Amino acid sequence: MPDTNTLALDRTALANERTYAAWIRTGLASLVTGLGIARFMSNSMPLWGIHTIAGILIIFSAIAFFLAAWRYQHLHMGMMHLDVKMIPVAMVRLSSFVLIVCSLIALVSLWYISPST
Repeated sequence: MPDTNTLALDRTALANERTYAAWIRTGLASLVTGLGIARFMSNSMPLWGIHTIAGILIIFSAIAFFLAAWRYQHLHMGMMHLDVKMIPVAMVRLSSFVLIVCSLIALVSLWYISPST
């Protein structure tokens, strides 16, 4: 039977992973919303407004991906000396980096999605 300290550490590790997943979900939702606005609202607003709104949402997605990795790493470093199994920081950094690159590619290609008037 595990002791209460071990269970508390496991709950903390799982909470850290849930927080990471929440930041990633937020970033993905922001990225998809920005791309959706750029793609489907081209006839209802001026092009500069669409690009501005979509650009802000896509930049926010990259920031959310960065903050996800930063927050995860911050707690992980504090618990590193304990015997708790957590997702390796390198994997978290890599996945967040890939998502940030995807956001930046989406930001650059934003001007190719909407037809210019």
